[in-house]
Amino acid sequence: MHDLPKQTDQGEEIHPALKEEIRRIFQLQKEHRYRVAQTSARERIRKLKRLQRWILENRAKIQEALYQDFRKPPAETDLTEIYVVLSEIKHAIRHLKKWMKPKRVRPTRALLTTRAWIRYEPRGVVLIISPWNFPFNLTFGPFVSALAAGNCIVVKPSEYSLYTSHLMKQMVEELFPPEEAYLFEGDQQVARELLSYPFDHIMFTGSPVVGKEIMKAAAEHLTTVT
Repeated sequence: MHDLPKQTDQGEEIHPALKEEIRRIFQLQKEHRYRVAQTSARERIRKLKRLQRWILENRAKIQEALYQDFRKPPAETDLTEIYVVLSEIKHAIRHLKKWMKPKRVRPTRALLTTRAWIRYEPRGVVLIISPWNFPFNLTFGPFVSALAAGNCIVVKPSEYSLYTSHLMKQMVEELFPPEEAYLFEGDQQVARELLSYPFDHIMFTGSPVVGKEIMKAAAEHLTTVT
């Protein structure tokens, strides 16, 4: 837990190699998103259970990372970080088949002889930007939703929770191939570089000031935002 990546200094230009890696991962996920979108409920539940198992088996590492970042006691980490995410996973597993099932709706009078359904489809490639204060909870809560919905995912956690972000990166790399999920560490320059790409959806938790920047960047590509 002591070998941390070098963070970019505030205002410093993003390294060309990292810039190229962002481009490569985005393109890789764009090319792969249709295959992920076609995954069945069984395949998505298998991914969720793999995520659940990793969290349970590495609970002590999560507690240690949050203690290193915030001196947060293990019991508090369990209550406010780990159990919240495990609850999200259990909820998604329990309801996923129902969520994916097309919903029959009545046609309008002009189309009385036809049949109609609402069919829920993945967005595609989703960007998750999470804050420092509950870094594990507010990263993997949205991650579970994006994963259950059949999306490819890019994550950018806060640079202020170094140990937790580093552990989360290891976690994502162990569980998913880069064409399905990838986590970038770094500061606001990394976030701005990611926001220059036309993601299909952005999930953000943070301050109104940063939220305005994200809405502005999303508007450039007509990207929807949560």
